[in-house]
Amino acid sequence: MKVILFCQNAYAFGILNPIKNLLIEKGDDFLWYIDSKLTQKFPYKTDNYTTRIVDLQLYKSDIIFSPGNEVPYYIQGVKVQIFHGLAGEKKGHFKIRHYFDLYLTQGPYFTKKFLEFKRKYKNFEVVETGWPKLDIYYSEKNKYDTEKSELLKSYNAKKIILYAPTFSPSLTSAPFLVNEIKSAAKNTNYLILIKFHDLMSKDLINTYKVISKENANVIFIEDNNIIKYLLLSDLMVSDTSSVIYEFLLLNKPVITYKNINKTIYWDNSTNYNNLQEKIITNLENDPFSSQRKYIQDEYHPYSDGKSAERMLNAAKKFVHNNGVPAKRKLPIDRALKINSIFGKPIKNTFNGRKSEKLSALLITYNEIRNIDAVIENLKFADEIIIVDSYSTDGTAEAIKKHPKVSLIQRAFKNYSDQKAYALSLAQNKWVLFIDADERIPDDLQQEILKTINNKNINISAFFVYRTFMFNNKILRFCGWQNDKNYRLFNKEKVAFSTKRIVHETLEVSGKSSILKNKLIHYAYFDYNIYKQKRIKYEQLKAQEDFDKNKKATPYHLYIKPIGKFLEHYIIKLGILDGNKGIIISYLYANATKERYKKLQQLHNGEQK
Repeated sequence: MKVILFCQNAYAFGILNPIKNLLIEKGDDFLWYIDSKLTQKFPYKTDNYTTRIVDLQLYKSDIIFSPGNEVPYYIQGVKVQIFHGLAGEKKGHFKIRHYFDLYLTQGPYFTKKFLEFKRKYKNFEVVETGWPKLDIYYSEKNKYDTEKSELLKSYNAKKIILYAPTFSPSLTSAPFLVNEIKSAAKNTNYLILIKFHDLMSKDLINTYKVISKENANVIFIEDNNIIKYLLLSDLMVSDTSSVIYEFLLLNKPVITYKNINKTIYWDNSTNYNNLQEKIITNLENDPFSSQRKYIQDEYHPYSDGKSAERMLNAAKKFVHNNGVPAKRKLPIDRALKINSIFGKPIKNTFNGRKSEKLSALLITYNEIRNIDAVIENLKFADEIIIVDSYSTDGTAEAIKKHPKVSLIQRAFKNYSDQKAYALSLAQNKWVLFIDADERIPDDLQQEILKTINNKNINISAFFVYRTFMFNNKILRFCGWQNDKNYRLFNKEKVAFSTKRIVHETLEVSGKSSILKNKLIHYAYFDYNIYKQKRIKYEQLKAQEDFDKNKKATPYHLYIKPIGKFLEHYIIKLGILDGNKGIIISYLYANATKERYKKLQQLHNGEQK
């Protein structure tokens, strides 16, 4: 069997890992899919994994396990929904989105409702299996007992309190319990662990990190896996987070604030106060212990630690009875939604044998924001070479964590010089040279592979159009609609010109062409950073101007910046980009003025 473990969010790792371990035990093949935003958080980098949907198309799986709400309909395999929590009261939990062939439910409470849906829609199966994330609670229930004893002794505490709220802005208690958590921390008998969802507001994260710094008995947990802390803790404080059910199934008391469930089997408050009193009452008297029995019976009655095994068996049985579907038929609106999330299926994938190898090249300086993602994006290349200009933000250290990437550190002279040096290091004829803030999407990746492995190719270099991303939204105009650069070329037929030091020129011996598909350019994510980047480019142009004995006149200092703004905003249609167009046009105009100010300073001997 070939199995895809499909992860759109970090919580999926802990849910799917028990299934992965079982697949290894059974000798089945598996491939993790992780959304590219999860690259740094993915804890199983020695496993086979990908961030590309097209790799899933090529994998030809039998089964796809997904704890999330969506999975691409066009990927081969039985699409199995295994859920990402136990909070049946949350909006969307009991909703059929038509993406799945098989629903594996956690317990009778969930099974009854999905069987009703099955009778209504008649296009999927339902099997009750339990939930794999909970397997470890039963197989390793006492795993952290020693660590807990050492923690309590180290902090001179008697009990461990876990605060784990939901991230949802409309449901989270985090903004309202700041003072309550501070007050509870005054009781040094408690060691308070704060564990937030990775989608929690950054402002709230920072607020609670400050509380942790100010109170010796408060620890802000940044580990993605919450399982350990559920096992360590004696009591949980939360709101409407689905993790409360996991804690209740461990038969421990829970305190929530404004939980939205209609029927509640634990201590819930409708106002944000009295936390200290509630902690004392629940730890000393445990008044809701008998009511937790309902949760155990209805939500997850399995305590044998074999839910993952039941899931795998159920999925294999489905394949045995129904075969492996090539894709799932969807209504047009659902198919369009999936295409908007994951991209359209690649119709003409590269399936042939590689006759040519590809070298991927980068030059970097302080690219910690991009480096892991761009390396992951370039994994399809046969070698990756990065020339770094002695970054100071941890970029080089991050690169070193990728053993298949060659890192060379070299002082930066100018862009042409640095790129020419990087090109000299490439071992292969075909070179893909991109910037750290650029990404090769699946359709372009496949086009590149087909292009360089075409035996009849007579092109020396290829331009690639770029889609400019402004805070993760497309900038459609401002001149960027026609933006293209050389990105793929035959090393033996090109050289970087030494005549320019910025926006380097590639001299090509032979024909040039343009690839059909675009790369994605994540150029703008911060106003000040982009502003300084534009100024840096223009000041390098000023150096070029100075070397050519060009001078800055009042026209260049005052009229040309206005002309530059009008060029991008009116002539190049930046006006159609709304506020984005105004910002980009202004930044180009400002950088133009800085160019000629710099040129004037060079002629005055002020800077060199």
